[in-house]
Amino acid sequence: MSRDRRGEVAAIFTSHGVLDAATTVLAARAVGPSAEANPIVRELLALGELPAAVAILAVVGLCCGAWPTAADAVDAPTWVGFGIATIGAAVAAVNLVVVFA
Repeated sequence: MSRDRRGEVAAIFTSHGVLDAATTVLAARAVGPSAEANPIVRELLALGELPAAVAILAVVGLCCGAWPTAADAVDAPTWVGFGIATIGAAVAAVNLVVVFA
């Protein structure tokens, strides 16, 4: 039985997609793309802010599209999806610390 996971998907996309992409670009502006820990994102930032943001949103969007099926396959409780979203929010918060530090 499949449960409604739209809230989890929206939360994950918002935190790992929108917030992370925006704060990653802001952090790269503040300290330079070389400070990015993820080598793939670092290379994307070297190409430009727009390609990096589009790639982040595309990959997170694909993962979010797969989330309901994957979560149902392992019968993950709802809190797991919201926990993943919370981790994304924490990553965005760290990016903001870099921007304002």
